[in-house]
Amino acid sequence: MKRYGLLFAIVSALGVSIFIYLFYSETGKLPTLRNEFQFIILSILLANLCGIVISIIDKGLNKVINWRNLFFTRFVIGFFVNTTAVVILIGLVGVVIVGYMGFDVFPFYDQMHEEIWKLCILTLIIIFTYEVFYGWFYSYRYFATTQVDQLRSERWQMELQFESLKSQISPHYLFNCLNTISSLLYKDSRIAEEFIRRMADTFRYVMDNQHQKLVKLSEELAFVKSYHYLMQVRYHEHLQLDINIPSRLMDSLVPPLAIQMLIENAVKHNEISKSHPLFVYISAQDNTLINISSTKTIATNAHSLNIGLANIRNRYKFFTKEKIVVKDLDKFIVQLPVIKSTDQAAQADTVNHKLMHA
Repeated sequence: MKRYGLLFAIVSALGVSIFIYLFYSETGKLPTLRNEFQFIILSILLANLCGIVISIIDKGLNKVINWRNLFFTRFVIGFFVNTTAVVILIGLVGVVIVGYMGFDVFPFYDQMHEEIWKLCILTLIIIFTYEVFYGWFYSYRYFATTQVDQLRSERWQMELQFESLKSQISPHYLFNCLNTISSLLYKDSRIAEEFIRRMADTFRYVMDNQHQKLVKLSEELAFVKSYHYLMQVRYHEHLQLDINIPSRLMDSLVPPLAIQMLIENAVKHNEISKSHPLFVYISAQDNTLINISSTKTIATNAHSLNIGLANIRNRYKFFTKEKIVVKDLDKFIVQLPVIKSTDQAAQADTVNHKLMHA
């Protein structure tokens, strides 16, 4: 409401200023409120009417022509259309007023042609100045809004990634690993040493990629192998992992921990024992999808699964329009779109650079 009040005051002051200038240039005197009250009110109303018309025209043009992409074109068209509309509006209002006052239109215009030309020139200058500032302000606001939206998007992305990282650095996870190491030291020091090395690899991967939006598939699979080793120490041969990905896809990209989260879900939501072994398969399909499928030893808990899948879905939305496909059949299958090292990688590198240097 305050904004509209301020605009009304500015436009009204501009209308009165134009009237004072035209009156002074014609008579050499300043108008008095008592004698020229009606014309002052008329100037205020006409100025605000012109302002409303310009506002409506600009809002319509903004939907058709983007200031950011076609600044000069938008400026020229806006200037031409607004000037034409305002001149026509002032002319029509002038005809109505002159007719209402009982004057003949054409003789009156002949007598006042100098003031009319001054008014037209002032109109051109005012609309030109307005369009310059409006274009600058609109472009700046668009840029600022875009920056804010991008920061919000990055923040949301970081929150999603933080959720995926928490499970790997949680005290519960660390306690289980240390407990396993403690028992292994008395049973098999060689396996304990390998377990510690693999656990260090998983933590190093998590820490190194905590600010990365995308990592190479080869790096994610190396992490998955280390994670599988830690789980296999616990479940022995009852948990099997088979990776069959062609080398040409190893340089493609995935959000960090995306594949690992799917394997973790499979472990969490299935019974794993000698009588109920769990098999996880990672393969490629048509160079466009990465399939992560797992056998089902018990019925799937859809609600708890959806929490992890929602995290992965939302992270993938930042880098590809392709959707994640989930199939809950005799096997539980998740198909992740392949993100190739093209524009998505450049986008991710830009975001990573900003976050690392923030």
